[in-house]
Formats: sequence, C-alpha cells, structure tokens
Amino acid sequence: MNRAQVAALLAAAAALDPAFPPQDDAGLATWAAHLADVPVTTAIEALRTHYPDRARPIVPTDVVAYWQSTLAHSPGRRCTVLVLPNARLPADPRHRVQALTDLRAATATLARATGVPPLGPCALRLRWTVPDGHRRDPDHVTASVMACADGLADAGVLEELVDHGAELARGDAPTLVIELRPAL
Repeated sequence: MNRAQVAALLAAAAALDPAFPPQDDAGLATWAAHLADVPVTTAIEALRTHYPDRARPIVPTDVVAYWQSTLAHSPGRRCTVLVLPNARLPADPRHRVQALTDLRAATATLARATGVPPLGPCALRLRWTVPDGHRRDPDHVTASVMACADGLADAGVLEELVDHGAELARGDAPTLVIELRPAL
C-alpha cells in the first residue's frame, strides 16, 4: 500500500471506530512502513473483519497478521512476512557486530512468538526501509539478511536458505520486512 491508501484506510478505521486514535504524520509513516507490502484489498478486508469481533482499535500488526493468514491459506502462495520496526545497523563497525547479534535474536524471537511454521528449504527476501537523509549501504542490507536467516534457523523455521535477496527502499521509518517462501 502507498501512503495515500494507508491514509484512506486510517480514515475508514476512524469512521468505524470512535475510539480509533487520530494519527499524526509519524503515525501515518509507521502504518505505511508496516503495510508497504500489503495489498490494499487485503487491508480493507482486514479492517472489515477486525471490528465485528474486537473491542480494541485495529493496529498495523492486525492487518499484517490477516495478510499472513490469507497467504497461508492461498494455494501456491504460502508465504510468511515478519516486520521488525526500528531496526538499523550502526555505521561504526565496533557496534555493528552487536547490532547484528541483536537482529538475529529479535528475528528468532519474533518467528517463535508469531508461530511461523518450519518451512524447510526456502527463499528469503529482506526489504530494509531507511528514512531520507540517512546513509544507505547495501553491505548493511546483505549482513542484515544473513543475520535474519540465522535467527530464523535458530527458531527452527529455516532449514536451508536456497535464495536470498535484499532491497533498499526509501521511507519514513526504519523497518525490516522479511518475506519467506518455500523453495520451489
């Protein structure tokens, strides 16, 4: 979803739920970063299914979880997506090793907490969104992919990394989006 689509989704949420908190630019940026890969139709359906059963306002992880559930039940499109907000590697190499260790641990924890099933051999794609004005270094993205892959192996999700890809994107908030697909 793009930023305009996310803004429309948030307006719809506010119309459905009087308790939905108003979103400032930072809130909109956070939602947009989390929902960048979610199709707009899926996000609308997630909103529609959220409110009849839930007393609390919808949050980005509700939409992502709905999307994951949709993908998991679509024939031939089994995919898992994990979102790690505010993940970034420091420029100082002395601190980078600890940051990669922390990223590996956070990925394993998130995979366990969200119940990502063992996928066996699979492909991994990492999209690292960084705010404008910050340094963009493809080597950092590659190191992040491997730290995430190690974390997924630690969690028992990843048996073998068949293919991996990394992509830098411009955005409003630093975010790591990890997409896993079983190898074909």
